[in-house]
Amino acid sequence: MRKQMEGDNQRRRALARQARERGRRASETGASLSASKQLTHLDQGKRAGPPPAGRHKPDSTRGGPAPPPAARPPAATPRSRPERGPGGAPGATGLGYRELVDDVGRRAGVDFRTAKVAAEATVLALAWALDQASRERLLESVPVKLHDVVPIDGIERHHDLPGFVGEVARISGRTPEQARRQAEATLAALADRDGDLVASLRVPDGLRDLLGPAAGG
Repeated sequence: MRKQMEGDNQRRRALARQARERGRRASETGASLSASKQLTHLDQGKRAGPPPAGRHKPDSTRGGPAPPPAARPPAATPRSRPERGPGGAPGATGLGYRELVDDVGRRAGVDFRTAKVAAEATVLALAWALDQASRERLLESVPVKLHDVVPIDGIERHHDLPGFVGEVARISGRTPEQARRQAEATLAALADRDGDLVASLRVPDGLRDLLGPAAGG
């Protein structure tokens, strides 16, 4: 047995020497014991079955395929808000406060401050002279700054022209003549901007002279 092993070793050395002379590696001829071990190691390194999971799964940073991007939830659609008028009430008409007061001042020939007080006094006195439905329609349509402050001593209801003009004069601190002219200017400015509003108000017959021919119908 020992002689056979020595013979085998001599044979391997001879084959290895011949391989070196031919410029080939000894492992390619099977003369090296490590050749079979290398092939066995490569075979064992091959893995069958599904791709590895966990920290060994393919990663784009390690040369593997990148995972698909996560789906994003659909963006929420913004809800539309109801349009609001100058007074902040839904459905109010777009009567601009400054534009309206400027128009009253131009028609009455007074400055902005005087026109503001006159418009406020006229709107308040008219609102109290109307029935409830017309009053609510008027106050929802005009700028809230024209009726957000009520006199401490309240407002008296008048359906006749002298009483109405006197109430406007009392609230605004003007003479009856000035109060009538400024009330007419206020109602004319309202009718010019929203004729349908003024026409829809059930104004008492005694006050229709303040509306003028167009607004009075």
